[in-house]
Amino acid sequence: MTMTRTGKRATKEQHAAAEYLGSLDDPLARWVQSTGPIDAYDAHLAVTVRSPLEWFSFAVTSRQLSRASRLAIYARLLAQFGGAITAERVVSTDERILRDVGLSHQKARTIRALAERVDDGLLDPDELAAMTDAEIHALLVAVPGIGPSSAQRFMLHYLRRSDIFLAGDLTVRQAITVLDQLNSVITPKGAEQRSGPWQPYRSYATSYLRGYMWELHPAVLPAHG
Repeated sequence: MTMTRTGKRATKEQHAAAEYLGSLDDPLARWVQSTGPIDAYDAHLAVTVRSPLEWFSFAVTSRQLSRASRLAIYARLLAQFGGAITAERVVSTDERILRDVGLSHQKARTIRALAERVDDGLLDPDELAAMTDAEIHALLVAVPGIGPSSAQRFMLHYLRRSDIFLAGDLTVRQAITVLDQLNSVITPKGAEQRSGPWQPYRSYATSYLRGYMWELHPAVLPAHG
């Protein structure tokens, strides 16, 4: 998987992020300079999602599954709900039916819990837009089955927040380890501390780091990179 380079199509934010990260006295800077502006938010999803609930439904469905399995189960889930996953449809559907499309008990419970939050207005896009990163993170991790990583990926890829750093992502940590010439893979806590200089464009730093591994060191990537 490669980064989405934007080149002449780059937005002001994409230019600003590339210029800032490329100007730092930091091992990442040379890679940023050679790559140029990118779309940090492109999640390379194999499906189209039209709401926070659909984004999370696909993310939850995908956990620990091969590409073929996640796409097949999600397609059955969409079909079960008539082509669109809405809070009303999920809440009114028996969990057994969710299990029948291929979801585990835990995944079915998580999607239902999210739907209940949406039904209560707690994942309204307009309300999310007015909240800080910290407020959104706290709101999401309070939902059973949604951890910090899922919350961060949602804020980065769906809400397109510019300063989200995936410190727990193994590919990101491997990239830091290679660039900084460390003897062992940096810990999530260490990666979080290391990300300080990349503020306020840590979403971009995340994508540059992942791209560095995808394109230059694919042989050492984790199985689900």
